[in-house]
Amino acid sequence: MNSFKTLCKTLAISTGIFLLSVPTTYGIPAKPLLTAKTTYNQTGSWDATYYFTIKLPKSLANWQLQEVVFTQIEGLENIEFNQKESFAFIETSGQKEKLGITLAKSSNQPQTMIVNFDQPVPASQTITLALKPFYNPTSEGIYQYRVHVISAGEKANNLVVGTARLQFYNDFDDHLFYQW
Repeated sequence: MNSFKTLCKTLAISTGIFLLSVPTTYGIPAKPLLTAKTTYNQTGSWDATYYFTIKLPKSLANWQLQEVVFTQIEGLENIEFNQKESFAFIETSGQKEKLGITLAKSSNQPQTMIVNFDQPVPASQTITLALKPFYNPTSEGIYQYRVHVISAGEKANNLVVGTARLQFYNDFDDHLFYQW
């Protein structure tokens, strides 16, 4: 048994493996920076709203958030959003404070939409973007967006906060089955 311990110690030292008390999630935030959900996940729905909630790490407390950029990286159809019915808010003390936003499509990337805040928002806030599509895609499946934020100021910084995933289902087939 003693020779087994010696062998293990020798292997650990020779290969550089040491048991250190370093957390397994070193460098990775405990909570996700981005969450996404939809009010309706049926294909073709006209009443859906997509909620994207962004919680930036405390290390970016000096940031002033100016833009959020959504690039659709998966999905059969390009989802278009309604500028007039989309909005953003921060929640403080249980109250939702609305923020002014403007939506714009990227001129050189048709799958990219930019949300610009009327006033820069402190990054220490939890920001929710409520984006209203004209309608859900008519093709079922997974639709994903790469989301990054851009700070305000002379030295604008760009940070990818994650990938937002929405899934849509076609209920039409189920209704046909039950009618027969």
